[in-house]
Amino acid sequence: MSTLYEMAGTTKQAHWLSVRRGERQEDRFALLSASLSEERENHPAMSLKKIHHKLRPDFAGRDAFLRYGMTHGYEPFLKRKFHKTTDSEPHNAAPNLLRGAVLFDVNQVWAGDIFYFTVGGVFCYVVLIEDLYSRKIVGYNASRRMFAEANVAALNMALATRNTAQYDQKLIHHSDKGSQYRSIEYTQKLQHAGIRISMGNSCYDNAFMERANGTIKNEYLRHRPIKTFEDLCRYLAQDVRLYNQARPHLGLKNRTPDEFERYIINTPTAQRPRLNIYTDNSKQHNLLSKSPLHHQLKFQFPNF
Repeated sequence: MSTLYEMAGTTKQAHWLSVRRGERQEDRFALLSASLSEERENHPAMSLKKIHHKLRPDFAGRDAFLRYGMTHGYEPFLKRKFHKTTDSEPHNAAPNLLRGAVLFDVNQVWAGDIFYFTVGGVFCYVVLIEDLYSRKIVGYNASRRMFAEANVAALNMALATRNTAQYDQKLIHHSDKGSQYRSIEYTQKLQHAGIRISMGNSCYDNAFMERANGTIKNEYLRHRPIKTFEDLCRYLAQDVRLYNQARPHLGLKNRTPDEFERYIINTPTAQRPRLNIYTDNSKQHNLLSKSPLHHQLKFQFPNF
């Protein structure tokens, strides 16, 4: 063992001192998390750099503080712009796995997204997870704060709704590159369930979820007498149920998501409509076709 330490240019004592320093810093960050949460709640869109300047932790420099904030879901929630203005690439972002995808079954792609909803002049946040093929919303959560815990709660609901212990890399979870979707707890939960992670570069890469967000927000929630956060939670549950069970979708030949899922159970794979996923500024985002399988299946999911 001493030879290994020599090859690494260190000593056993120095190695363990470094480990203990890392553990102590994690403990200090945990104690700081309450203050960080309070600052984020009071200032939803303020940068982590400014929060670092306000808190001034004596045990961590700015870069270490920013890394902790980004990996634990404390990045600010900003209204998404339709056009990108930068090419910034988060260090732990996943690639876009949906380019050219053609879907033919449920549990091939789940997509997640977030939208804000004001209640009494205060921003609240709604997280949705949708099965892209059937348009069924399988998970949702409303939160007063834009933290990763809301996304984790929606993901837990989706996993319980589908009730499949292990997806064996056959399911893709797609989202934007927000820190909530890159948080350690969220990504570990996906990996533990055998779900591959995909992230898009623009709103075009998650067009189906943009549509679902708009439907839940503008066709339902804005018409409800929502005065409190509890009202929002109650009506969200009601309206997701209506969306899944009672709202016809033109792209599903006027079936509801639940009706469509029942329909495909007894439909041979080759006869099912194909759902093409367009990304990267494509002008079209939604096409269901009954063309033969060998003409339409341009993207092959593994092990189906």
